[in-house]
Amino acid sequence: MSRRLQRWVSHSLRKAGAAVALAHLILVCLAGLGWAQNPVAPQAAPIAFPSSAHPVAAPANRAGERYVIAKDDVLDVEVVGVQELSREYRVDGDGMIIFPMLERPVAAAGLTLRQFSQALRKELLDAGLFTDPQITVAVKSSPWNTVVLSGAAKKPGVYPVYGHTTLLELLTQAEGLSDDAGSTAIITRAEPREVQSSESALPAENALGSRTLKVDVGRLWQNGDASLNVDLYPGDRVTVQRAGIVYVLGAVNKAGGFVLSSDQEPMTVLRALALAGNFTREAKPAQAVIIRKTASSAAGKQEVRVNLKKVLSNQASDPTLMASDILYVPESGTKRTLDTVVNSAVYTTLWRLPY
Repeated sequence: MSRRLQRWVSHSLRKAGAAVALAHLILVCLAGLGWAQNPVAPQAAPIAFPSSAHPVAAPANRAGERYVIAKDDVLDVEVVGVQELSREYRVDGDGMIIFPMLERPVAAAGLTLRQFSQALRKELLDAGLFTDPQITVAVKSSPWNTVVLSGAAKKPGVYPVYGHTTLLELLTQAEGLSDDAGSTAIITRAEPREVQSSESALPAENALGSRTLKVDVGRLWQNGDASLNVDLYPGDRVTVQRAGIVYVLGAVNKAGGFVLSSDQEPMTVLRALALAGNFTREAKPAQAVIIRKTASSAAGKQEVRVNLKKVLSNQASDPTLMASDILYVPESGTKRTLDTVVNSAVYTTLWRLPY
């Protein structure tokens, strides 16, 4: 191909490219003019959310099916994606809740959380405000649905009952039993109820009446015995009894009170003496005495002499101590008599402790 022909072809292609670009520009302008003359009108529509296999979100755990809403309850309602409606609502004296954007209140009292979620969803749909509202409901607080835990628990107090609750679940919320806890919990019902299946497994001697149950809480907490894990209801009161305490005083290395454990091993004199770090060099172990409360004595106490030397050498039996017993080991050369020790303000106060 000659050089003159090549220049002609190149010039023609440049002209053709400019024509194509101009044609494209004209088409774009015409399309824009047509859109301006015929704009697409926006259409108002209810707010839509992604569809779900479960249109109403179930409240947490089992409370959604079991908890029944009552007057003065405070509910935490969340309508997913709608901040204006997602907040706390109080059930009024008529058992209703007033919601923004709805013309009439929504009935709440007497419904479970799930039923109320479904009722609220229906009201929002009937009002044409949403196409697929996702709703969660939880109990924020309730003045009626509580269980009182007192006694030897790490965190005694008033605990809300928002669904099915057991004694073990309550103790778990209270972080377990305190160090001085005994083996018995007394459950007092707010109202008489039919015996539940879990309660029927309790020994017959544990039933203290139609409204009271006695449970071996030590075995429940330590071993998780399901037969002792009774159901709790709103208004119930649970009292974990404290274990007894024995006191070792006088010429010992670590005088003080020691909790009677809930196991089967009894607290004996030698065991208590070991917990007290044994007696000192100045002690008179042959003249030790157990001071015990008793209603049969005019003085209100009984004195049991104990020769610790003979007990240690297996020449005498090892006496078993009872709750509130005081094992006193005298000190040689002291001018304090036994009556002085027993009648002193310090030791008298020990017997006033609620054990």
